[in-house]
Amino acid sequence: MVENKIETGEAAEAASPRKKAPRGRRLAIVGIAAVLVAAVGIGFWEWHETPGFCASICHNMDPYLETYLQEEGVAGVDKYGNAVSDTTALLSTRHRETNATGKPEIRCMACHHPVIKQQISEAVQQTTGGYEFPQTEPTLGQLTAWEGTEGTQFCVNSGCHSYLRGSDGLVDRKKLEESTSWMDFNPHAQHHENLKVECGECHKGHRASVMMCTGCHQHEGVSMPSGWVTKAEGDRILADAKANTHAPLS
Repeated sequence: MVENKIETGEAAEAASPRKKAPRGRRLAIVGIAAVLVAAVGIGFWEWHETPGFCASICHNMDPYLETYLQEEGVAGVDKYGNAVSDTTALLSTRHRETNATGKPEIRCMACHHPVIKQQISEAVQQTTGGYEFPQTEPTLGQLTAWEGTEGTQFCVNSGCHSYLRGSDGLVDRKKLEESTSWMDFNPHAQHHENLKVECGECHKGHRASVMMCTGCHQHEGVSMPSGWVTKAEGDRILADAKANTHAPLS
């Protein structure tokens, strides 16, 4: 009988639940886990804000990162692989390091504001292969559509060309004209009452900027900023890019 009692006692001890760790120890474990999760989250967000993030996740971003990382003021290439005589003509290159602001470097996300819905859409396209390469060239209006803002607000947002912003939050055309009034030929002169050229029609981020004025015969001889191309050359570059656009291989 004694032996049975002993066995019963051992079985009861084996069946009883393990003792819980002291409350202080459990809190310490939870705290350490929370710190690790926060550290990983902060690290990912810091990486997310760097230009390298775009090209590492979406491989079709490589040409865009390459134009961004080029040295300014030298011969280079655009996102389509075309030669550019002066990389200053690419806003992605020129805006990386600039004396116009107090920032030592302007990163991609400063202009291309991350919108969750847009990022989800892009992630789906990347996963399913539902995108074109090279990417089509969006207008400023298309770039800001996810934010629900007007195209010119891409350029005059806080910290950028806000000095050109009017009371309505858009580019003030009079301020724009005055900003280049010192030039022999003022490209921003508002002499066409009904012609509202969008900033992005001339200023290109990842290919040579285009002097749209050369599309009119009276301006064929106008001098252009270094590295810029005429409207005819710009049209040819874009036509060649569209002809070579294809869906990625699956």
